[in-house]
Amino acid sequence: MCNAASGETNRYIDFVVKWVELRITQMPTFQDWLKRLLTHGESVQDTPPSPITGSAAEESLLRAAFITHSLDIAGPALTFDAAAACGAAKVLAQACWFLVGGTDERVTLSLTSEQSPAAHLSADVTLRFLRAVYRRARFREPDGELTRQLDALLRAWPLSGVLADLDGSPTTTPEFGNHPGLQLLYAERLAGTGRAGWVPVSGSAREYAERVHQELGKPLPALPTEEAHA
Repeated sequence: MCNAASGETNRYIDFVVKWVELRITQMPTFQDWLKRLLTHGESVQDTPPSPITGSAAEESLLRAAFITHSLDIAGPALTFDAAAACGAAKVLAQACWFLVGGTDERVTLSLTSEQSPAAHLSADVTLRFLRAVYRRARFREPDGELTRQLDALLRAWPLSGVLADLDGSPTTTPEFGNHPGLQLLYAERLAGTGRAGWVPVSGSAREYAERVHQELGKPLPALPTEEAHA
């Protein structure tokens, strides 16, 4: 069992990944798994995740979670991106299974949705839980395939990736289409992890990071001189 609890400001990140032997006659559906994840913050799997069907019920669960998630986001309202949300949920389900059941070299954990502000927030409904899976995977096998794939995925989706214990920097610039609410959320999360390589370089995203750290009485994380000039 992996029990990963978060003490930082994102109070909804408490997450449990479990493998259990259940005496059941019918494999739980993706909808069953998703409902438990969003309601209880648990991933419970006794078999590989069943395929996401993109059904109205699955989309409805993710949409409702997105609406709740977006209540704390300032700025222009963002519309639900079903493709990004469903893709992220699928990735999380696969990652949780690989953590307890072993990786499948035929499967690549990737999310190829267009990275619009709406897509970033829609994906974050489930990708925000991925940092707990990454932490456990890295503890078990720092150079393992699962760790490597999660590392790449989290760097590509920085709104969620900034929550993880990752050195270096994101591969997608954390600008989020200059959406002020997402830049503020990113800055707040950055203040909790303190990763210098994830500090925005310029623009309004940088200004939000500076403002949040100032309000918290924290210095903005800075790279060592030799690394900053490398």
